[in-house]
Amino acid sequence: MSLLQSRWGPFGFWNWYTDEWLVSRQAARLFFVAIAFVIAVLPVFLGSIGDPAKMSFPPRLAWAIVGMVAPISIAFLWLGMWRYWVRLDNSGVLAKRIWFVILLFGLCYGSCLYYFFIYRPQVARKETTERE
Repeated sequence: MSLLQSRWGPFGFWNWYTDEWLVSRQAARLFFVAIAFVIAVLPVFLGSIGDPAKMSFPPRLAWAIVGMVAPISIAFLWLGMWRYWVRLDNSGVLAKRIWFVILLFGLCYGSCLYYFFIYRPQVARKETTERE
């Protein structure tokens, strides 16, 4: 089965990330940008941005852009952190079990925590060992 064929079908999204790309500097940066959008959309989910009809055009445009990019960022981050957890995370058994629960029930916010506490330190450690 070719790489293109494996990216389609009911579980084709799982193969969007290769293991090599997942631990690259580019991936870490893109995941960080996705986290910025996830955090930026939090006031919308909490209902604390006020009435959009009373906003001037620039803030409404900014919220519209965040609203369009955030769902894509959420899916990108959540799937990427799950893929890393399943395939590449070298944490101990207890830590992996705890992070399983956090990723499952914490959804995109659990993925943000996983990025900062597990993914980024492990990727940075890998980069350091490759340079030596």
